[in-house]
Amino acid sequence: MKHIVKKKEPISLRNLRNTEGANYSSPKLDWQEQLLLEQGHLCAYCMNRISLKRKNGKPSMEIEHYDSREQFPEKELIWSNMLGVCNGNSGLKAHCDKTGKSTNSFGKSVKGKIDGSVQLNFLNPLIQKQSENVISYSISGKILPNTQNSILFEKAEEDLDYILNLNDEKLMQFRKDAMDRAKEKLIKKVPTRKWTKEDIEKEIEDWTFPKDDKLQPFCQAAIWFLQKKIQKI
Repeated sequence: MKHIVKKKEPISLRNLRNTEGANYSSPKLDWQEQLLLEQGHLCAYCMNRISLKRKNGKPSMEIEHYDSREQFPEKELIWSNMLGVCNGNSGLKAHCDKTGKSTNSFGKSVKGKIDGSVQLNFLNPLIQKQSENVISYSISGKILPNTQNSILFEKAEEDLDYILNLNDEKLMQFRKDAMDRAKEKLIKKVPTRKWTKEDIEKEIEDWTFPKDDKLQPFCQAAIWFLQKKIQKI
């Protein structure tokens, strides 16, 4: 999960919000385009590629309200509450905002996000200390909470594993693939594998900054992997 910095809202959204009786009915093209730009064409939750290209009759991105419209109707036209997300179907099971009911490791029933009644316990891609700063990974591609606070750890773990299902087996493989690509690029540049700190930092830059407004899918997993390499030098 990558921290998202919101930019200026689209004029059409501001105009709609200032129209008496207006509500959120369907996403506008300029809203979608602005979300893609803000997020580097990556899903706000799983970091897979999203775009306006149509698949199965609809774009491969949707607009998610972080505070759901069902519970917070007053926020349905607030730009800072809108995120671009994937269709939730790139894993073996539904993920991101399309998850259904599941049972956690303690046998507790956990509702998914699809019905709009469930809020994340802690994680929020709009706040750095609740996204990038509290996320880590394993070499297998598993996404993990990174906090010494046991209460926050449990909340973030439930968000990751159940409410968002970000440790779906297929998503884990995608993250591992991103780490492998980062390693392969380093090997291609320095086949001896005697990488310097500068070699790795240059590779981190490639994963950190967008090219043609697009970030590389699952970039944060690759950055984590590269930062671990620096620590071993």
